Amino acid sequence: MIRLLATIAMLATITSVATAVGGTLAVSGQSRLDIPADQFSLTLGATATDTTVDAARADVDATMAKLVAVVTDAGLTKHKEWHTDRYDVSPQWKPRPRNADDSWKPAIVGYTVRTNLSITSTKMELAGVLVAKAAKAGANSIGALHFSLADHRASRKQAIEEAARHAIADATSLANASGVGLIQILRLSLDGANASPPQPVEHAYMLGSAMRSMSDKDSAPDISGGMVTVTASVTAEWEIAPMNGAQKAQSGSAD
Repeated sequence: MIRLLATIAMLATITSVATAVGGTLAVSGQSRLDIPADQFSLTLGATATDTTVDAARADVDATMAKLVAVVTDAGLTKHKEWHTDRYDVSPQWKPRPRNADDSWKPAIVGYTVRTNLSITSTKMELAGVLVAKAAKAGANSIGALHFSLADHRASRKQAIEEAARHAIADATSLANASGVGLIQILRLSLDGANASPPQPVEHAYMLGSAMRSMSDKDSAPDISGGMVTVTASVTAEWEIAPMNGAQKAQSGSAD
């Protein structure tokens, strides 16, 4: 944890803009923290089409039973880390012939059944394993891997505090260099605090023979979560007064 915080501190950057007009001084402080993603999201699904609903459902249900076994054997907890987020049935209609006469009527020729498991977990080491094992179990719909922070509020708070420290430090430096003192903060605003996750990881585990062969060898792709960039911007406006005898009632220093 100490090593992580040290790394974050080194990655923090600062940009400040200041003006001193009419007895006030306004400073903007920014921070940028690059934090390793510690959570992934993934969907595993099955789709089947057959002439009857029962046949299509039987095919999908058999595959889903295998996928449930995959996530359960991996140690993921139902409801907390995975759940079923779709199960739908749609009819397949016979295409209208190009030269059909007025007597032609649409007819259902089959049914497609689709279902998905939605997974969100902090067990990052399982991301690639689940993709490989799901393909081996017969999943024909595997969504892209999305990475994020499990506790994004903690990182947002850290970025805001960093930006505020930068604003105070820069205001103090500018006031000292200009021969004025910081009296009190007149206005304090959070201009923005955002997290930008890394790009989703796409993969080709879609029933191709090469992919099935790879899965049969229990080969899991080596997938890294990447970094989540958390930024914040804070603006503070101080009342200022000349340094000739005036006591500074509000100041700060850089950490």
